[in-house]
Formats: sequence, structure tokens, C-alpha cells
Amino acid sequence: MVVVAGSTNKTIVKDYILKFLREKYGEEEVRGNPRSYNTEIGLPLAILYLDSGESSVIKWIKVLLRGTWKALVESKFPSKLVLELGVDKRGDMEYLLGIVRPDVAIITNIEGSYSDTDSSLDDIFEEFRLLVEKVPKEGKILLNFDDQRVSDLANLTEAEVVSYGFNEESKARARNLRVSVAGQSFDFSFRNEKELVEIRKYGRHYVYAWMVAKVIKSIL
Repeated sequence: MVVVAGSTNKTIVKDYILKFLREKYGEEEVRGNPRSYNTEIGLPLAILYLDSGESSVIKWIKVLLRGTWKALVESKFPSKLVLELGVDKRGDMEYLLGIVRPDVAIITNIEGSYSDTDSSLDDIFEEFRLLVEKVPKEGKILLNFDDQRVSDLANLTEAEVVSYGFNEESKARARNLRVSVAGQSFDFSFRNEKELVEIRKYGRHYVYAWMVAKVIKSIL
């Protein structure tokens, strides 16, 4: 199981990972959160691949019945599960980790404002600290080394850490970012491989998402 956590960019990273893994294993073997089902209610729905009942009691009854059927009767689950974890206050991660046990965790960044929930960036750091501590030592953790708070998590786990970013200390590294009318391109290196990558989208968040997906595809 692969989980994606962070202040931003989770859905883009998850979607890139799904694309890369489906190319490798096929559509039926890889599942991810529909939309952004990543909280205490949405995550169980994502695992069972069910829609929300929204504000309808009747819809929720149908969802619960369908979920019970899937959990007890249907035995066919995908071999690869890629899930977003939505965390914005203390206690969120502990609850979500009561539902999932990830083998691979990705943390995109720790930034932005959490004023709506009275949470500080230090609070969010502690939530992600719990995540990296819970990944088993035979698992893997991908950390964005362009974010200082995220890179500080590298020393808090027994699992293998795969750093990524533009930072020269990153194991998976992007260099020479170039922007054109067709999108953007960059040089990518990981382990002993190097390649020129072209993306028909703009923004570094797409570069990060591509790098993460490439690494995940190579290690799973």
C-alpha cells in the first residue's frame, strides 16, 4: 500500500503514481482514492471504491450495504492501492493509520496556513512524524528534500528513505528545468539512470509528481 501525505500536491502525485503503475500492472490491479476521498470518512470509501452518500440518508444506507457486501463477500482487491491521507490537525494521522498500514509513504511538503483548525506547521510536522515512524523498516519513504521540514523527517525512521527534488543531496534529482511553449523539460537522474523528461504542463509541482511516480514505478 502506498500513501501520499502533505500540505499540498497530494492529488497530482497520486494521479501520476496511478498512471505509472497502471501502465506497469494494468488497470484492474491498481486502485486509488476517487476524487479526493482522503479523510476519516472518505478513506474507507476509497479503499472499498464507493461513492459518498453526501447528504442523503437513503444513499448512505445503500453505501453501507454495498460496503458490507464488498468487505465480507467480494475477495478481489487490487494488488496495488494508492491513497491520499488528508491531515490538517493533531490526531488525524493516528486515526487514519488505524485504517491503513502503508508499506510506502510519500510526503510532498509541509507548508501553508492551518489557521482554520488552529494547527501550526509544527503540529503538522508531528503528524507526519507519526507516519514515517509507522512505516516498517522493510518499507520505503519518499521525502521532498527541497522542503526543509520534510527532509528533517529522514532521521526519524528505520525504513529506507528515498529523497527527491532539485536539491543536490536528493537521490532522485531533477536538474536544468526548462520552460517552453510546449510545457517544461528537465534532466532526471535516479540510481544509475539518467533521462531527459518532457511534460506538457507548467509548474514545479508537476515535476515533483513525475519524479515520485517514476521512483514508485521502479521500486514496486
